[in-house]
Amino acid sequence: MPETGKFFKPNGRSMLGVQYDSKKATAPIFGFGSSDRANLAKVFLTPEHAKSDYGKEGPGPIYDLKSSFGRQDSSKMQSGPLFSFGTADRFQKPSAERSKRQTAVPGPGAYTAPSSIGRMVDSNKQSAAQFGFGSSTRDHAAKVFLSAEQAKINFGINSPGPAAYTARTAVGVQYSSRNESAPIYGFGSEERFRYDFVDRAKKIPGAGQYNTTSAVGVQHQSAKKTMPIYGFGSSTRDNRDKVYISAEHEKSHFGMGSPGPASLGPQAFVGLGKQVSSMKASAAKYRFGTSVRSTYTTNANPGPGAYD
Repeated sequence: MPETGKFFKPNGRSMLGVQYDSKKATAPIFGFGSSDRANLAKVFLTPEHAKSDYGKEGPGPIYDLKSSFGRQDSSKMQSGPLFSFGTADRFQKPSAERSKRQTAVPGPGAYTAPSSIGRMVDSNKQSAAQFGFGSSTRDHAAKVFLSAEQAKINFGINSPGPAAYTARTAVGVQYSSRNESAPIYGFGSEERFRYDFVDRAKKIPGAGQYNTTSAVGVQHQSAKKTMPIYGFGSSTRDNRDKVYISAEHEKSHFGMGSPGPASLGPQAFVGLGKQVSSMKASAAKYRFGTSVRSTYTTNANPGPGAYD
């Protein structure tokens, strides 16, 4: 251990700083630079970064810009019109100059200004187009050709109507050779009840005088087949359970003749107490004793405090 008040100097070299061992790489050393900003501006990084220095060496806002109002001294610019308030005195005193002026000057409402609507008498003004309701009849409008599509609406206007033709009937004999006459059917004109079979027919019973047997139920005629008869059964449900239909249907009766869960009593399912099933072991029982207390035999021996 080093002595008190003295520094401890390790035997190995430090891993920080310059490494003298060639097997170890010297790590880079970083520090605060001592160069000024003027030298930094001379360092070229990229063209994009150099654009940020544009205008730094310019003369600054030292140009003498002329105003665009008023008279323009440069011949390249046109001077705009100047407007100002007049300085004349309206209510000047009578003088020789005022006496020369015309005193009967008409006011703004004394002029007869022509209307700007309608025909313009002044050749400097153009008369606007005038529109009005036409006075022509519809017969004239029908003669005006606008386009081939518009002319289609006039098709059939001068044609005869459907009722103007004398159309022949399509029923009966056709007079035109282009139309085929359809066969004609009519009621016979032969006189009835004039033959001998009429008398025989009178003796034959009519359609409603025959005794026809019913088609429902048992057929007594051998030529007719008796159809099966269906009705409501009178058997009880007990008899129905004895009828065998199929193996799948028999599954619905499983357990019907077995005793219910309550027929064995609660002792068959409870896990406490004596087990009825031989497959289950009865657990040990614990209970309070029924022996009577204070039944010890007494004697005449003196107790511990009975001695003097």
